[in-house]
Amino acid sequence: MRPSKFLILISSALVPATVWASGFELRESSAHAMGTAYAGAAASNDDAGFLFYNPASLGGVEKWDGSFNATGLILGSSGTFVGTTAAGTPAGGLTNPSGFISNAFVPAGDVRFRLNEQLALGLSLSSPWGESTKYPFDWTGRYYAATTRLRSVDIAPIISYQPVPEFTIAAGPVIQYLNAELSEAIDFGTLGFFDGIPGAVPGGNDGFVQLHGDSWAAGYTIGGLWQVVPEFSLGLSYRSAIHQTPSGAEDFTYDTTGVGATINALTGAFTDSKGSADLQTPATVTGGARWTIDDRFTALADVEYTDWSALRRLFIVPSNPFNPRSLTEFNWKDTWFGSLGGEYRYDDRWKFRLGTAYDKAAVPSATVEPRIPDANRYWVSGGAGYRWSEAIDVNFSVAHLFTPHSSLNQVVTQPGNAPRGSLSGVSNTNATLISLQLVVRSPFTL
Repeated sequence: MRPSKFLILISSALVPATVWASGFELRESSAHAMGTAYAGAAASNDDAGFLFYNPASLGGVEKWDGSFNATGLILGSSGTFVGTTAAGTPAGGLTNPSGFISNAFVPAGDVRFRLNEQLALGLSLSSPWGESTKYPFDWTGRYYAATTRLRSVDIAPIISYQPVPEFTIAAGPVIQYLNAELSEAIDFGTLGFFDGIPGAVPGGNDGFVQLHGDSWAAGYTIGGLWQVVPEFSLGLSYRSAIHQTPSGAEDFTYDTTGVGATINALTGAFTDSKGSADLQTPATVTGGARWTIDDRFTALADVEYTDWSALRRLFIVPSNPFNPRSLTEFNWKDTWFGSLGGEYRYDDRWKFRLGTAYDKAAVPSATVEPRIPDANRYWVSGGAGYRWSEAIDVNFSVAHLFTPHSSLNQVVTQPGNAPRGSLSGVSNTNATLISLQLVVRSPFTL
């Protein structure tokens, strides 16, 4: 069996983008922190919810406490696109999809335990990477993307040490589970047209491919928190990159006209098989400051660096040697996230929070694709904290992200695009985040 000259690089990235943080990053682990747009999160240790932002916040526990957080992401998306097949003909289909970025729910949980004056233990459960997008199967960019889902769970056991009460260092492993699914159309019409198969029409004989896989891997986190003076603290944390090798199944659906089945019979390609890929979640460095101005006002600041440039490309290798391999070029840029915020203590029970942030896009204009409609983001957030009792706090916050439009210009000559054709257009996204957090601490009893 001979391979078709156009049977190359069909699948696209397992990694989608988010509209609430650069790349496909999520920060939604604490309503307390989100109320100030995460300003000061790396320098705060008020409750267990700050373990995600700096493991050294473990040093703030007195006996034990726990944080249970839930965030709902209400996402809006729309776009206008023009697609052509690899043969240069119009791809047809819907050109103005909307609602293609799905709403999401992000849970998180953290606990801290004091062992003695110098040592404490903690456990953080979070979902720092994820996305869900779904385009109509008949839209004009269907050869680039249909459905994408990325889910992650990070499990981080942490230990901290305080050589003096004012300074805490902490570290621990991060065990990460990653699950990814995607689907996209296959232009069997163009492939068959170039191979001279009767009845093959570019853009007129669509099939589909579905990819799904998962993997476990590990990295680490480390951090320090320094209470310089009682009114001022500084924090710095590092979360390592984690190299994942997800593996799973590649399932094909042929067109109803028989073109895809003919190609399969002639070449052995597009046969259901297993596959694997290399994928790296990036390293992050976070620094924060917290300044208690008086007994009512606290000023907060945070900055985060994400090493997105380590994500150069994604190469998916099927176990069937006749199936096309997939190459997706990323060439992402490192990004900075900066935020400023403040907290006002109204009385012994109520605290109110405000914050704003700027989040730089990770995807350069040359490689923006429909799975990754990345753009710079501007945050405005607010929240409140209520001391229900000595043992229970409730935090609530709302944030809105303003995102300029994202221009897309994928051409057939770019690496990996030979079977997909060309796609250009503009997408618009926005997000509203609503977060609720319950904090319990000793002397809480059931």
